[in-house]
Amino acid sequence: MEILKETIRSLRSNKMRTFLSMLGIIIGVMAVITVVAVGEGATNQIKSQISSLGSNMIFVQRGYYGGQGGAAVKIERNPFSLEDADKLNEMAPSVKNAVSLLGSSFLVQGGKNNSYFTVYGASEIFFDLLSVDLISGRNVSYEDYKNAENNVVVGYNIASKLFPGENPIGKTIYLIQPGKNFTRKVAFEIIGLMEKSGSIGFFDVDNMILMNDKLSDARLFQSNGRTSIIVAQAKSEETAKLAIKEIDHYMYEKFGNDKTYEIMSQDAMLETVGQVTNIMKFVLISIAAISLLVGGIGIMNIMLVSVTERTKEIGIKMAIGATRKRILSEFLVESVLITFIAGIIGVLFGWGLSQIITIFGQGIGLVAEMTLEAIIVSFSVSAGVGLFFGIYPANKASKLSPIEALRYE
Repeated sequence: MEILKETIRSLRSNKMRTFLSMLGIIIGVMAVITVVAVGEGATNQIKSQISSLGSNMIFVQRGYYGGQGGAAVKIERNPFSLEDADKLNEMAPSVKNAVSLLGSSFLVQGGKNNSYFTVYGASEIFFDLLSVDLISGRNVSYEDYKNAENNVVVGYNIASKLFPGENPIGKTIYLIQPGKNFTRKVAFEIIGLMEKSGSIGFFDVDNMILMNDKLSDARLFQSNGRTSIIVAQAKSEETAKLAIKEIDHYMYEKFGNDKTYEIMSQDAMLETVGQVTNIMKFVLISIAAISLLVGGIGIMNIMLVSVTERTKEIGIKMAIGATRKRILSEFLVESVLITFIAGIIGVLFGWGLSQIITIFGQGIGLVAEMTLEAIIVSFSVSAGVGLFFGIYPANKASKLSPIEALRYE
């Protein structure tokens, strides 16, 4: 207790030196806390979006093959037909819904307004898959294609941006495709308005335009009935693995190999996201930890200066009976106390910065989430840095000769 009081008195009498000693640790801890908070927030948000589709969701997408022995990797642009989803619905007992999906971003004009939105071509099953309801109007259907009617269903934000304050049902929008020689401008009629749903998995429902898959292929995508992605839904979480096997069996029978396609379940996507974000967090934390290292070196340098400045004081203490252990303890306690206080300040600053990032990042979906693990690790590392980099100056101070210390000027 006496050593602690002596240390606090020493720190108060040298405020500028104490502040400089703490600065590097404060910045380092703040950086670690903020980086972990941002990484944790981003990870949880991505996982939440994936999970919002339900744990029985399955994605089938084009695969990559070749690329060995110097040969270029091969990829089929659109390996699946629009009918593949229909066949999976018929032939895979564990599959509840399967949808072939066409999609791209278009400049959309409505009334006097225009903006970019994502257009998807899919069967009406896509609504069941996303569990989205309509506020008004009706869903798109195969009849739209059969009767050559350019009908679409739009997301909530699209109606608000293009036709503010108006009922969008029956309104005409134009999908514009810039080309090398001319620009295509295709008119579509809004027949349905989706409820406000936000993002569901990878799909921004509120900014989505949906039409029948075959109609979209004929009017916009012109992919000759081909697509690069199929979204499927197992009948339950328990049958998801069996559904994957059934889809794989169908695809293998069709292509004769398993390189042309890839099947990814929600669990696999979550695992991949976790692995990627963990690597990113490790890299970012390592970079932030350099600040702690620099701060520790700063503490050692300033403590060495402190030993030089207090050489005579050390000599007097030794002359009146202070042991080497006592001198060693004084400097170690001072070093650890500096880093402990700096750690607290760094955590508070890190928390504050995380809140600021969350407030200003809401527009782009950036959220910082502090974790108890990050706080404990930051405290432990900062205290360890203080102890490690305080040993050499403390040891140097304790080895001073009392006679030489008293004669030091």
